[in-house]
Amino acid sequence: MELHAAIEQLHDRCAIYTSAPTAARLLDLIGWTSNADLSQATLLEPCAGEGSILMEGVRRLLHSFRSNGRTPSLGDLEPRIRSFELHPGAAAIVRKLLRNLLIEEGIPPEHADQLVLKWVGERDFLLEKPERATHVAANPPYVRWKNLPAVLASLYRETLPAVGTRGDLSVAFLNKMLEWISDGGSIAALTSDRWMFAQYGDGFLQDTKSRGWTITVADERPSDPFMKTVGAYSAIVLLTPAGKPIHHLSSNRRQEAQAMLRELLARHGSLHEAGCIVRVGPALGAGRTFILDPDEIAEVEDELVRPFLDRKDLIGSAVDTARLRVVVPYDRRGVLIDPSDWPGFKTWVSKRREALSRRSQFRDKDQYWRTIDAVPALWSTGPKLLMPELSNKPFVTIDRTQAIPAHSLYAIWSGEWPTDVLQRVLNGGLLEVTAKAEAPALKHGWMRFYKRFLLRTPLPQWSQLSHDVREGLSSDDFQEFEETFKGLFGFAPGATSLA
Repeated sequence: MELHAAIEQLHDRCAIYTSAPTAARLLDLIGWTSNADLSQATLLEPCAGEGSILMEGVRRLLHSFRSNGRTPSLGDLEPRIRSFELHPGAAAIVRKLLRNLLIEEGIPPEHADQLVLKWVGERDFLLEKPERATHVAANPPYVRWKNLPAVLASLYRETLPAVGTRGDLSVAFLNKMLEWISDGGSIAALTSDRWMFAQYGDGFLQDTKSRGWTITVADERPSDPFMKTVGAYSAIVLLTPAGKPIHHLSSNRRQEAQAMLRELLARHGSLHEAGCIVRVGPALGAGRTFILDPDEIAEVEDELVRPFLDRKDLIGSAVDTARLRVVVPYDRRGVLIDPSDWPGFKTWVSKRREALSRRSQFRDKDQYWRTIDAVPALWSTGPKLLMPELSNKPFVTIDRTQAIPAHSLYAIWSGEWPTDVLQRVLNGGLLEVTAKAEAPALKHGWMRFYKRFLLRTPLPQWSQLSHDVREGLSSDDFQEFEETFKGLFGFAPGATSLA
């Protein structure tokens, strides 16, 4: 009963079915087409849903036999399709639709009955023993592991390899598909694009590459991929053996940007290698509880009150004055304070104990006054560059206030680079190259950055640049800066050739 309820819960969360054009696109990418000889091929659909991909795949299979002058027998057809659907209601629907299709295509009803039972397994694909398939097309579920029903999450973690049990369930499906695919076969999947940019996804990408597979984004943002409008951002990914030619790909600007990024990194190295430090603003927790109203500032000891910046403050090239103040329960060395040593803070925080204690991170813990993230002494050093996590044109702003930034902002300490020169160089187009190569694309041209992308921004070491190049990059004469920048990076500031 518990497992049945978990299956219902999972189905309610991720029963988002593939549109007919996208189903056709997936099958085109893997070469499951009507004019191909599919008489010895096997199509796997691991999460059939209500059958968009499966139905189109069966149509193409039958037409393939006929276009090659053959009338398929039951024995010819049975090995050609394998699909799974965990939810009993969805499995019943897809079997009914598939039976009707087969009869319309001239398959005898008694054969159609046998085929739908053979082709559609009402079972959990993730728990199946792998067989062999030459072609795989799928729209796997989009659900984070933390949102999985507990009984399923526990069962999967006991059964599946660790590389597939982090972050998003779609990674587990992709990994299982790789266990099924035959040598030389291909996998096309409509997935959430978030896993490709997250740390847990990077582990899967590296593992897949080590096994001799290439992952290509065939469509970065397919139009109308689902039967209904949803909030998820999707992409079509293609998994092929390394070196296998890929057909039916649309023009992909991300691949152009990735090639440009690789070339610049090979020539100059990265922001990380240049000695820069990147941190995301500390998570405080409890909404804006730690942000002080103006009339509260005098209540708390001065040493615990710091400037605070959020996205609204990043206007122009520099922030010289912070409009907000935040209470930081850490001393200037970054050590958590004891409220008994700070009577003003103790009085202020005791009024907020109930709200702070409700935070899941601190339930049943004594140190309820903590922020979620520590606030080390680094935040009190400066100047630093600040960048929003979300932007439609990536940019950095100099902060000269030694402020604590919001959790939605990244901070960059410039190391040996002069901070204002690093700002000019990054805003000249290097951040844009990184964004277009690595960052998830959202609606209306917006992009989401992660720390590991920022660290991979191309940047030479300041000490390794010649005196003339350093002078040119620092020059107040924009023409001199432009010529130096172009000579160093191969494009003029603000013109990456990837717009």
